[in-house]
Amino acid sequence: MQAMPADERADDGFEPPRYHRVLVALDDSPAARLAFSHAVGIAREQHALLTLLTVVPTPSSRVAAAGIAPSELLAEMQAEADAHLRALASGAPGDVSLTTVVRQGDPAAEILALLSDDAFDLLCMGARGRGWLATAVLGSVSAAVLHRSPTPVMVLHPPPA
Repeated sequence: MQAMPADERADDGFEPPRYHRVLVALDDSPAARLAFSHAVGIAREQHALLTLLTVVPTPSSRVAAAGIAPSELLAEMQAEADAHLRALASGAPGDVSLTTVVRQGDPAAEILALLSDDAFDLLCMGARGRGWLATAVLGSVSAAVLHRSPTPVMVLHPPPA
């Protein structure tokens, strides 16, 4: 199949989607890193505002039984999540406008709440995270969000190792 010249494509009536605000939901998994990479590329190409989101799950009440104060664990998890987002943000190209958000609670519910609260045009996220987020949540966050999102969702799987 031969590619159509650019001047012919411009007159074909096809108008690609335009993304002004892109949300990327992140944990510390390879799939999330891939989603970040794609979201940065989209934001850069479309001059869109990029929002990086991570959700810190509420610690189980079982941690108190283990002698760990849930509030201290939560504060530590939030600090780690914030540092992770800041590190990612600092690695993004300088021409990408971005902001970071750390929320606490059920990851799927918090992602959906942010999508409902703000006018995002696209959500990028990894499929089946294998980081600290996945260990705290039963089931697939990406599947839950994909089926209930009011916004188009791009779910990315990392290539096999």
